[in-house]
Amino acid sequence: MASEFSQDPVINVIHNSIRKGINVALDNECYASAVILILSAVDAMAYLAMPESQQDVTKSDFVRWAEEYVRFPGRNQLSGLDLYGARCAMLHSFGTQSKMSREGQCRVILWMDNAVPPIIFRPDLAPDHVMVSILALKDALFAGMDRFLINLYRDPNSKEAKLADKRFESFVHKMPTDYVTSTNATA
Repeated sequence: MASEFSQDPVINVIHNSIRKGINVALDNECYASAVILILSAVDAMAYLAMPESQQDVTKSDFVRWAEEYVRFPGRNQLSGLDLYGARCAMLHSFGTQSKMSREGQCRVILWMDNAVPPIIFRPDLAPDHVMVSILALKDALFAGMDRFLINLYRDPNSKEAKLADKRFESFVHKMPTDYVTSTNATA
């Protein structure tokens, strides 16, 4: 167990926790759980990218990060608002409709396990609905996380990198039991 532990937050948090959790859910066909984890990961990335003056991620932070980093192959894309509406629907009611979608601010996302093309949008049939491949969303998220982290740590001494390092401290980290006992930590 201790050999899997890494003090590097990108390995510990991003690879060994966020990505692994999403992959485990998908490997076990827990698609709704995977969607929740994927949308929560966008929140986490937006938290790392938000302005220094903020302590809490906002809707606009989520939308901005998603617009810049969650990109699908092909012409059809999801807007950051589509993804935020889906986030609210899944996290608040384990459904597909959110207050935003009911008010016409975003499309309702209908989830598919896998599809080619990854986004099916037929405005002639349902202009307020879009069908999305969960596996393609995972791929778009992972590629976006890679681009974001490369951009963020291009200069590890930059203000943004130092701020992200500090924010990583508040993330949930995987810790082996022997690490806790060897540091004399008390509960």
